[in-house]
Amino acid sequence: MRKIVLIFILMLFIPITKVNGFYCTYTEIAQLKKIASNVTYFYEYNDSDGQITFDITLVNLNKDIYFVDSTNNKKYEFTETEIKLTGYKSGETVIYTFYPVNSYCQDETLYTLRIILPTYNPFYKDKICSGIENYSLCQKWSSHNLTYEQFIKKVEQYKNSIKEETNEDMTEDNNDNLNYIIEFFINYYYIFIIIFIIMFVGLYVARKKDNIYN
Repeated sequence: MRKIVLIFILMLFIPITKVNGFYCTYTEIAQLKKIASNVTYFYEYNDSDGQITFDITLVNLNKDIYFVDSTNNKKYEFTETEIKLTGYKSGETVIYTFYPVNSYCQDETLYTLRIILPTYNPFYKDKICSGIENYSLCQKWSSHNLTYEQFIKKVEQYKNSIKEETNEDMTEDNNDNLNYIIEFFINYYYIFIIIFIIMFVGLYVARKKDNIYN
């Protein structure tokens, strides 16, 4: 049993990646993957006369890893735990792939960070969006790839559909009210008959008294 345990422990240190005759162990790779997956990010946008660009800041970088930016295939080695990268386009998908600095493990991909930047909607301030700012095509960040003419047409169609729904709702409400009144009369018609009889009798009695005194 001790031999089996000893063999298992030794296997943890068996090299898994070979580069130029050197090796990288499972333990080293596992530790480096943990470091790479700990990298987080946030982004912010810049608006220069309607031209939108994004800055991405990577946080928790480590001296034992570097990364490659898929947008320009540029390699970034460690300088600080935080780095800001600028000039990304609206709607762009940015991929950062992390690798070990250790030359024994260089071919090992540790972690891939994918960031999908929001798409800027240049038409969201158009006056046609007044009153329907919550509509998807009228929001600041909306991916639609429409020309201005197509955008106007889509928004007008949406506005017309709202009017039709409103008219339908009003018609349904009126029908519901009418049905309620009819149903009320059907269910309680006898009450109205009694009231009518009482009023008739009262009127008859009143006229009778008038005739007597006259």
